[in-house]
Amino acid sequence: MTAEASRAERRALRRVANATNIYIGIVAALGVLLTAAAIRLDGLVLNATFGVLLLLTVLAWWLGSVSLVGSRVTLSFTGIVILAAVALVGPAGAGIIGMVSGPFQAVGVRLRTRVFNSGMFALMGVAGGAAYIGAGGVLGETTLMGSWQIIRLIGLPLVMADVVQFAVNLVLLTVVVRLASGFSMREQVWRILTSAGPAHLGYGVIAFIMVVLWGSAGLGWASIFLILPPLLVAQWAYGQYSEELKGHERALDVLVAAVEAKAPHLVGHSGRVAELSASMAQHLGLRAQLIADVRVAGMLHDLGLTTLPTGLVRNTGVIGDRGLQSYPARGVQLLRGLNFLSGALDAIGHHREALSPTTRPDQLSVPALLVGLADEYDLLTEVGTPDGARVEREAALQLLKGSPAGREDLLSALENALARRAGAASP
Repeated sequence: MTAEASRAERRALRRVANATNIYIGIVAALGVLLTAAAIRLDGLVLNATFGVLLLLTVLAWWLGSVSLVGSRVTLSFTGIVILAAVALVGPAGAGIIGMVSGPFQAVGVRLRTRVFNSGMFALMGVAGGAAYIGAGGVLGETTLMGSWQIIRLIGLPLVMADVVQFAVNLVLLTVVVRLASGFSMREQVWRILTSAGPAHLGYGVIAFIMVVLWGSAGLGWASIFLILPPLLVAQWAYGQYSEELKGHERALDVLVAAVEAKAPHLVGHSGRVAELSASMAQHLGLRAQLIADVRVAGMLHDLGLTTLPTGLVRNTGVIGDRGLQSYPARGVQLLRGLNFLSGALDAIGHHREALSPTTRPDQLSVPALLVGLADEYDLLTEVGTPDGARVEREAALQLLKGSPAGREDLLSALENALARRAGAASP
């Protein structure tokens, strides 16, 4: 990379950071202003219910959240507390609960993330509260008799509030991720819908049960003791699954380390291929599981090299050497039988065929083409030939056009992924 290109990249990164910080400041200010407006319009009742909800906010922080590795799916009590606050203390109270929830994040979370979450949660609380009232919902610990009354005056309004809160969450997150990392708006909306959507639906059901037990059943804050135990069990089970996925990630890291020990010239190559492959898969709109499989295939595509003589691997490199042509199939044999890697085997076994002029593109799966394209691009521009020669980005893209993986849509996805990596989103 030339000095001028490096300076241009740094300027692009600064522009992205500045735009993101301005946006975060706007979201935080709007959260404060709308909460203040709700207090002015409706007033704020500082009663025992409000105090218990604040304590629940702290409890939600203490219990923490569980996220799945490689996924945006998260189990957290914060969304439940904010939605329940909508019905129990109204828009103003829910806005304050949301604003207080923002700073309570796990250790190590950056300040600007806490500021953004404060504004976003406050906006979700106020907007959800307004939707709840607009849909005819009743506020406070109201005792209702009859199923229809409960559904009409609590259930349906809470559904409306949940939808509005999710829409606010969707829009604000989509924009901040677009600014910070360059993911396309359509792609990001789809990812949030498929990952966070079911979680918000679950939050709505739990919040509804809490509100009904709190008010209609007359249990008040004691309803927490009926809601909390199953949530803790669910969190524990979710945490166990998350730990299992982390174990898979550690196993992948060990396998990548084995490849890099065998072929020191490939240090960092597997990670870059995984990143580019997954980014291209996201751009093409592949479903979440396929994206995960592509990422794993990118990490392990060179694993078969560990079965070849060290001298052959280190002295000849990877590009175009006949002695290395068997390594993709060898890698598949090493991994066969590991169920959590089964979806990546096809791309691992056929990624080099994506560069063969005798291969038709329709003979290979999209994951194999993506991994092959990312692999060859990184070999040309970062790893180089055995004598260390590398080519520039544009020259590499021209060379790739003549391969089965050089389809127009795939090359466009590659350029988009490279733009993201540079910190400057493609248009």
